[in-house]
Amino acid sequence: MQRLPDPDTPQSTALRARLAQLGPAAIALYGIGMRARDLLGELSDYPIVGLLDKDADNIGKHFFGQPVLSPETAVARGARAVVIAATDVYWHTIARRIRPWCDAADVSIVFPDGTLALHDAPTGATLAPCCDRAALEAAIAGHQVVSFDLFETLVTRQAWRPDDILELAAQRATGPEGPDAPTLLSARKAAEADCQHRHGHHTVALDVIYAQMRATSGLPANAIDRLHAAELATELALCLPRTAMIDALRRARQAGKSVWITTDTMLPRETLNQILARCGLPEPPSLLVSSEAGLSKSQGGLFDLLRARHPHASIVHVGDSLHSDVTQARAHGLAALRLAAPAEQLAASPCAHWADAVRTAEDGQVIGLLAQRLFKTPFTPPATLHIESFEDFGYTFFGPLLLAYLGWLVNKLENKPVEQLLFFAREGHLLVHLYEKLCTHLGGTHLPAGTYFVTSRRMATVAALRTEDDVRALMNEAFTGTARQWLALRFGLDAPELDDEAALDNTDARARELVEQHMDAILAHAAQERAGYEAYLAAQGIEPTRPTAVCDLGLKGTIQHALEQVFQQPLDGYYITGHFGDDNPFGMCDRTDALFNQRSGQAPDAVYRYHILCESVLVAPVGMALYADAQGEPHFDAPRGNQQHFADKQAIHDGIEAFFDDWMASGSGAPRRLSRPLVDAIFGTSMQGGVRMAEPLKQSFFVDEAFRARTERRLWD
Repeated sequence: MQRLPDPDTPQSTALRARLAQLGPAAIALYGIGMRARDLLGELSDYPIVGLLDKDADNIGKHFFGQPVLSPETAVARGARAVVIAATDVYWHTIARRIRPWCDAADVSIVFPDGTLALHDAPTGATLAPCCDRAALEAAIAGHQVVSFDLFETLVTRQAWRPDDILELAAQRATGPEGPDAPTLLSARKAAEADCQHRHGHHTVALDVIYAQMRATSGLPANAIDRLHAAELATELALCLPRTAMIDALRRARQAGKSVWITTDTMLPRETLNQILARCGLPEPPSLLVSSEAGLSKSQGGLFDLLRARHPHASIVHVGDSLHSDVTQARAHGLAALRLAAPAEQLAASPCAHWADAVRTAEDGQVIGLLAQRLFKTPFTPPATLHIESFEDFGYTFFGPLLLAYLGWLVNKLENKPVEQLLFFAREGHLLVHLYEKLCTHLGGTHLPAGTYFVTSRRMATVAALRTEDDVRALMNEAFTGTARQWLALRFGLDAPELDDEAALDNTDARARELVEQHMDAILAHAAQERAGYEAYLAAQGIEPTRPTAVCDLGLKGTIQHALEQVFQQPLDGYYITGHFGDDNPFGMCDRTDALFNQRSGQAPDAVYRYHILCESVLVAPVGMALYADAQGEPHFDAPRGNQQHFADKQAIHDGIEAFFDDWMASGSGAPRRLSRPLVDAIFGTSMQGGVRMAEPLKQSFFVDEAFRARTERRLWD
């Protein structure tokens, strides 16, 4: 059944503009699902030769009045453009699959938003020359004295800019009374600028800067002391070892080399020793510290001091700064090697655009964590981002997203307390665990306990059916499948006599006739399931009359809407993404919100576009919830691909939790100023062409559907 065009849809307008620009004689649509149906309506005035599909068994069949063609037949019939009729998450995968024959036949590949499929995603800046592992090992073996830079060579920091550390310290030093964080930060930076003007860069100790701040800022001494302590504590807490380089230092020691750490820093030796102990060097080598010596690497004097300690030895220095660690070291008689810092590698990678979205110190901390994780060694080539492990996938692409979501949720609950907080199955399997971990870290006795709540669209919507109008309203939700599947998946009613395999969708007259014919049975079965649901609520100690909030991935809030009919009261809904503004189809905008709330007329966020990826990650070890029996015991659908690969999903969950652990180990609480554009950019990178994921990882992602259809497929198939 074709639909009338909808030229007012921004995506449709952009697609039509692109097709007008290309001017193909005819087009084909790639896909046989609901997206194809909708595009057939939007493009009904275009010459469409037919549909394409990856399954060769479908060639010759008809869907929505259009034949499924082979690529050769589509080209022979004049198709010079293929519009990918699929959810956004599949666009690039499909484009890569069909590109060989499309290029050979000069056929354009067009996404439904009007953009053309590109061959490769752009990467970041070119990485300046660096040594490789073999050159480092040879240099250590060939010199008597080995000197290492400290920061970004042996030790990395959870920051994108140096000021991120100071800004976080100022936030942590702010008390209920006294100057606010911006005032403290401004006075601290002014004192540093005064000292550097008089004494030079890198040669002034932190104690001297704070003495200057006390003398000139006019701020209370106790506030300055708090900031001083917070700065030292934050510097220590944000440090992480660069394991490959720590190991290189240990090997140099074991080989009998004289090993030094030569660093430009204002930090005191005591703090440096604490940092080194935290990073695996409880017995640090000899230290040359610029602020102690009054000499710096950047001016070369610190290298003269190192040379004076070993006047007749061969010395090599290793660091990340081309000027301070290489040019100046060589100018003062040392051999030198340059290594890339993690931030530099990230800036030369497909993740380079993340920096464009950095707005706050919390943003900088997130990128600092990810740079350290992705570029564990300075020898990792950054041009293509390789994700080899399930843990790295979870840490990188889902850790920031779920931290941002739960931090946002905590803020919502603090401003509008509730007594019951329900995390919907199956996403809630992981979310409730992370929420409890964050609450424990925050000492959150003021926050409600989280409850893992077994439900699904199938389970909730059937239990909510009380009247014939309720049943008819549920028919408006999209569906495609057989007649028997229509009654079973949408209304919970098994009708084995309907064994016809012909496809129908929810708009077909036959679908509506079937519902009217089975109306009494549907309502009777719904009453039975509602009683089981109420028994489940009682068994879990959930009281429908208490103020309650629900949490889920989102999209429209179908389950919340149904539960409000079961609970017989409004609920608050807090979602990761979806339409919860004025265009929410259930009219719940006054009591729902999403971290990534989609607005009509605006380009969708990556989290929304690729929400199917979330559905494949945020899974539980059991299949979809179907109903609860009279004793309140939930019953589940048979395990499917995601459950069969649940050990892989658990490894992804472990990576996500490791991100939370690293964040909390730094002393950070719930994020308050983590930018949504940054989180969205990080998440969206998982679907870009510059990311290459190991095949076992790709093979473990499944998307299953048992409400709008009975389907299952691999995400990257």
